[in-house]
Amino acid sequence: MMIPGIIAFHMYGPGLTSIDEAYPALIRDVFPVWMMGFFLAVLFGAVFSSFNSLLNSAATMFTLDIYAPTRRTPLTDQQAVRIAMIASVVIALFSFFVAPLLWFAPEGLWQIIRIFTGFYNIPIVAIVIVGLFAKRTPAIAAKLVIAFHVVAYGLLKFVFDDIVTIHFLHLYAILFAIEVAIMLIAGKLAPTQTAWTVPQLSKVDLSPWRFARPVAFSLLSLVVALYIIFSPLGFADGSIGVGFYSAMTTLLATNGFVWLQNLRSFTPANKGIVGES
Repeated sequence: MMIPGIIAFHMYGPGLTSIDEAYPALIRDVFPVWMMGFFLAVLFGAVFSSFNSLLNSAATMFTLDIYAPTRRTPLTDQQAVRIAMIASVVIALFSFFVAPLLWFAPEGLWQIIRIFTGFYNIPIVAIVIVGLFAKRTPAIAAKLVIAFHVVAYGLLKFVFDDIVTIHFLHLYAILFAIEVAIMLIAGKLAPTQTAWTVPQLSKVDLSPWRFARPVAFSLLSLVVALYIIFSPLGFADGSIGVGFYSAMTTLLATNGFVWLQNLRSFTPANKGIVGES
């Protein structure tokens, strides 16, 4: 997703009035004329499929998580479908009126989306991570974290943004650390009576793959390599120096060491066990 933006920046520099103009300008200048209609059809297909899935998800969450709990009698399937259809129409019309206003966002559509997703993505990550590793954290801790994050992030980013000039990504990191601490403290003060354990259903073979760790390490290394390639060490300054080759060599050598350690730990006894499973 970032590579077209990097290409557009090197082609146009800071001359574009909005970052939302980068992709259309890049397509206009790079694509041949006869492919414009085809590309527009592909783009609309991708946009509408994403919009449709988001619309269905939003309508489902409203129907089952907001509307249904407020009723005294359970929803029938026909009622649930009808409410979801009405919610879909309302949400779609609301988005139609709001979408043109995003053109006036000085930071661009993508940045606005990232800023507003900060209301829910960080507490979800904190709750999932603490839930996996802290077995006695009570449910009230997750509720406290959600309420704290929505209020704190909203105040810091939209109310006191003139005073607190921290970038929203840095707010992510700070709030994430605070929310993890809140959940851990809640787990110490009011732990659950029994520790949570993962239910073992044994319906599928869950034997660990012997290459799981080295492959995961290599995938993370590819992310680091991509950052280095487009950083000042790589192509960002227009020239490649010793630092780029040193960093890439270190990555390759580290990957080789991790893979070698994995192959050495795979003894013939382990091989027999894996083969039998």
